Amino acid sequence: MKLFLVAITCLLLSFSSQSCILRMGIETSFAPYILQKTESIQTTKHQQNTDSWSGLNVELLARLAKEVGCTLEFIHSPWLRSLKLIEQGELDVLSHLSYNAERSQHFAFIGPHQQEVIYLVGKAESFPGLTSLAQLKSSGTSGIIALLNGAYYGDELDSILNDAKNRTGFVFIRGNEDKQALLLNGRVHGVLEDILAYHYWKKQAGLPTVGLEPLFEVYQSPVYFGFNRLTLSPERMEQLAQAWQRLYDNGELSLIVQKYQLTDFQFSLPAPASRLPSGE
Repeated sequence: MKLFLVAITCLLLSFSSQSCILRMGIETSFAPYILQKTESIQTTKHQQNTDSWSGLNVELLARLAKEVGCTLEFIHSPWLRSLKLIEQGELDVLSHLSYNAERSQHFAFIGPHQQEVIYLVGKAESFPGLTSLAQLKSSGTSGIIALLNGAYYGDELDSILNDAKNRTGFVFIRGNEDKQALLLNGRVHGVLEDILAYHYWKKQAGLPTVGLEPLFEVYQSPVYFGFNRLTLSPERMEQLAQAWQRLYDNGELSLIVQKYQLTDFQFSLPAPASRLPSGE
């Protein structure tokens, strides 16, 4: 009987570890946070393509998942659809999530993993005299600005987007790569872009050759890993928050961040400030 109980216990522990899978919503490459690589695999009958994922956010989350005995599963989905899948219980976690009261109904926020600073990036001549959101709100803009559909850029920009007159100066794009492509192809005059992503993009695409630059700051906020309150228990949320603090304190998270530093642009990992459900 004792051997039987031991066997059952081991089986339950094994099942528990295997069942701890965190499904992460992820879209196309957004350097340095998410990097997508498509590899061709030759099977006995045919060749198939498979995606592998890396990048700062992926590495940080993978280390956190490992610390609590979980593994990651990547679900390819555009940002706005990922938010819907969270509501439907089909995803467990998103990255790069700004906190607001509405989102806190669906997410526990673990981190933050970055201090996001959003700029209007474009050609200065397309936005003559425009140096702030306040000016944009009062005077509008002659240039067209692309932003990510479903992203949050602060209350001030929300008030501009809720004004029918000013909203016509914006287009809403489903993915970061599409947003950047529109700017490089001259289809829009500016984009709202994270400043670190801009510096990576500048390095890869040679932005100075086309005269694109950060014009003014739009919004900044710490961004978090958002864990689904519908699919994960409060106990798991607390475990994740404690694990993030532990990895921050022992320096493991900073070592991952160091791999993505640029010579001409340095950034740091914010101190932990997780926002957990209140337990209502």
